[in-house]
Amino acid sequence: MRPSLLFLLLLLFAVDALAELPLYNRVSLSEAASTELENDRMVAILFAQAEGLDTVALAREVNRSVQQAVNKARQRPGIEVSTLNYRTQPVYEKGRIVRWRVTQQVRLESHDSQTLGKLIGALQSATLRMQSLGYRLSEEKRRQHIDEVIGQALQRFTHRAQRITATLGKKGYRLVRLSVNEGRPGPVPIRLEAMTADAPLARRTGPVTIEAGSARLSVTVSGEIELLD
Repeated sequence: MRPSLLFLLLLLFAVDALAELPLYNRVSLSEAASTELENDRMVAILFAQAEGLDTVALAREVNRSVQQAVNKARQRPGIEVSTLNYRTQPVYEKGRIVRWRVTQQVRLESHDSQTLGKLIGALQSATLRMQSLGYRLSEEKRRQHIDEVIGQALQRFTHRAQRITATLGKKGYRLVRLSVNEGRPGPVPIRLEAMTADAPLARRTGPVTIEAGSARLSVTVSGEIELLD
C-alpha cells in the first residue's frame, strides 16, 4: 500500500474516532430581539376581467384595460407598476363550458399612500377591480434598523451565556456555534368590500384612506457554548 494512501486512511480513522468522543459541558441557548416599525409601502393588486365566448376579443378587452391602467399609473410619480398573472379559464354550468373568463392582474406599490389611494379609486371607477390591498415594510427601512436589532439579540445571547457560566461555577466559555435568523415581516392585508373576482363591476369605491399599521422586525440568535473549567 502506498504511504500516502495509508496516511489518508489513518487520518480518516482518527477523524471518526474524534467524532465519536463524548462532548461535555456544552449548552445550547437562544435569544431574540424585536422592534415595531411603521409600514411605509402600500401594495395594491387590481385586476381586469372579461367573460364571453370569443377568447380573442376577451383578451383584447382585458389587455386594453390593463394597458390603460399601466399608462395612468406611470403618469403618477413615485408609483411602481407591473403586470402579473394572465389567465384564461372556462366557466362551467351543469358540467359543460358555457363561456370563457380572461383575467390579468396589475400590481401597484408606492411610499405615497395618498397618491396611490387616489389612483386606486380612479382605476376602480374605470374597468378594474380590487383584489388585495395592504402595507409592507420597505427593504430600505428594514436595512436601516436590522443591525440595531441584531446587536440587541447578540447582547442578550452573550449576557445569557455569561450568566450560565457564572451560575455553574465555570471560569469561562467558548463559542462553538452561532446562527442569526432574521424574521422578515410580510404585508399587512386590509379587508375591503368587493375585493373578489365574483364581485359585480358596478360596485365602485372612491379614494382609499387606510392606516398603514406596523410591522415587527425580529431577530433570533441561536448557538452553542462550551463551558471551560
